[in-house]
Amino acid sequence: MSRFEFRWGTGVVRFIHFFNYPKEISLEASEKWYFEQHVPAARKLPGIIRYRTWKGLPPVRFGTYDPWDRFTRLSEIAFENLEACLNATTRNPGLWADKGFRELECAITDEEPQYDLLKDVPVQQYKYAALPPNFVGGEPHFDDVDDTFLDIYMLNYKVPVADGEDWYLGHHTREGKISKQLGNRHYQTWKILKVPEEKGSTLKPNRFYRLTELGLPEMLRSGSPPNPNHPRSYMTYTQSPLGEVLGEWRNILIDPAQAQDLVK
Repeated sequence: MSRFEFRWGTGVVRFIHFFNYPKEISLEASEKWYFEQHVPAARKLPGIIRYRTWKGLPPVRFGTYDPWDRFTRLSEIAFENLEACLNATTRNPGLWADKGFRELECAITDEEPQYDLLKDVPVQQYKYAALPPNFVGGEPHFDDVDDTFLDIYMLNYKVPVADGEDWYLGHHTREGKISKQLGNRHYQTWKILKVPEEKGSTLKPNRFYRLTELGLPEMLRSGSPPNPNHPRSYMTYTQSPLGEVLGEWRNILIDPAQAQDLVK
């Protein structure tokens, strides 16, 4: 079977894109270009049912695979179906190749997540169900506050996909779910839809394998070093006998309440 998972149904899909602006152009001028030129052109695309954008939050002080402030914005366009999405994105290269973007990473996903990781149990977790979680840095602590901002990240694997998924869904998200289950309110993941990449398009929607939205507690937004008396669930990382499992990783922090509706 082809590595591409062609999806020509009628289900809603999302086009998620992180981007930044040219370094030589001021943020004010770049934002003006985005909202006065790019957005009006994109808003005319057929099949749009939702169009929102968030400005990235300042970075927080704990480890990550990629700089927290690499991207200026995250935008999401929801389309009626995959055909409409492809017509507007990979088949419409001129709109996305504009010099107003310095770097743009994207993914196409279903509307609904593959797993709500606070409720669902991916099949990879069953064979490890009897094993106690290996929390790095001591016993797990539970966050007793709501998450107020999200870390949205796209990733791929250095190892074969089956091994990468076994580690990520079977180990990493299992421990994250257990350590966050009393406080975290958002932990969802999507398997990115593989689509044909069009010749001449600057968009690379197949670059990453998975997209995850992870809620984080308010205390992390202060920018202060982690307090040893605070819950340490967010410091939980799993280890793999395969060594380094993750390949490329891109992420951005957003406040979900600060969405700008671009359809209105």
